[in-house]
Amino acid sequence: MKKKLFLHLSICIAIVFTINYLLIKPAFAGPSSTTYQLLDYGFGAGSSTLSGSTTYSLQGIAGEVETSSLSSTSYLVLPGLTYNLEPNTPPAPIITNPSNSYYNKLSLSINNANNPGDTLFAIQIASNSANFSQNVYYIQSVTDTLGASPDWQTYTTWNSGSSFTLIGLYPGTTYYVRVAGKRGTFQLGRWSAIASAATVNPTFTFNLITSSQTVPPFTVSMGTMNPGGSIITSPNTVTTTISTNANTGGLIYLYGTNAGLKSTVANYTIGTVPAKTDLSSLSEGYGAQGSAVGQSSGGPMKLDSPYDGTTTTVGILDSNRREFADSSNAPVNTGTASFLFQARAKTTTPAAGDYTDTITIIATGSF
Repeated sequence: MKKKLFLHLSICIAIVFTINYLLIKPAFAGPSSTTYQLLDYGFGAGSSTLSGSTTYSLQGIAGEVETSSLSSTSYLVLPGLTYNLEPNTPPAPIITNPSNSYYNKLSLSINNANNPGDTLFAIQIASNSANFSQNVYYIQSVTDTLGASPDWQTYTTWNSGSSFTLIGLYPGTTYYVRVAGKRGTFQLGRWSAIASAATVNPTFTFNLITSSQTVPPFTVSMGTMNPGGSIITSPNTVTTTISTNANTGGLIYLYGTNAGLKSTVANYTIGTVPAKTDLSSLSEGYGAQGSAVGQSSGGPMKLDSPYDGTTTTVGILDSNRREFADSSNAPVNTGTASFLFQARAKTTTPAAGDYTDTITIIATGSF
């Protein structure tokens, strides 16, 4: 009998799975280099600390850097470390044109918004540009003028809240200003709200009348002089009126054409007095004397030598222009100055009916 041979075949099936996996590592944002990485801005837990030495200082505060804010038209909340380090934003500066008379300057003051004494402030200004898109400058603390670069100064340097005068401006121009504070190198605050004021244009008016005439040509009669007689005074006065917003006021000048009262018929001149002279001390002479001054505001108006004499003291009237009156180096409104003439003839003065002089009066503003 044949034996049966059984073959047992074992089939082994090996299934190999290759699993690739990616380990996700935590990622941190922050300043880093090849040797360090700052993973967290926060220090402390629910409190703030401040420590330092002569070579370093560390300031920590609970919370992280935050750039979002809550705001409306009337408030702004700025949370987080960055905003806690910023100085308080000052309110809008106060800029004015007192009496609306300044044509090249404005009055300005700032508020420090309760910032510490080491806070520095810069004042930005723009002409005719409410959004500071053009003509932008910075106020310079030493000269109170405009410059190209910010001038960071303490509240004390900026006059501690008292107003100071910003000069060197253009007339007829609106100026917009705002202020910002900073502490240290990196703690720059926000610009304040904006304030504005405008300069006006320079003004000057001049008027001339006599006590008997209101329109030119003007004639002042001296009356009749008797040879070797008394001093005569013109019955009419000449009144000048000026109004100006010039920084150092207005001035009025006089000068004559003939250096005296000249007669073509007699070919003779009653000469003007030398400088400022009492006619009673001369046998013959001629000059002008200021008689009155006044103003509605500003000034005040005053008479100037040699025309500020009294009684029989008069000033010279030759071809040299001399200051007769001024508004005391200040703007003036309706400033008046009047003058008259006095003359005297000696016994040998030839008789004639054409003794005359031509007086020129000049008024100017010192802008």
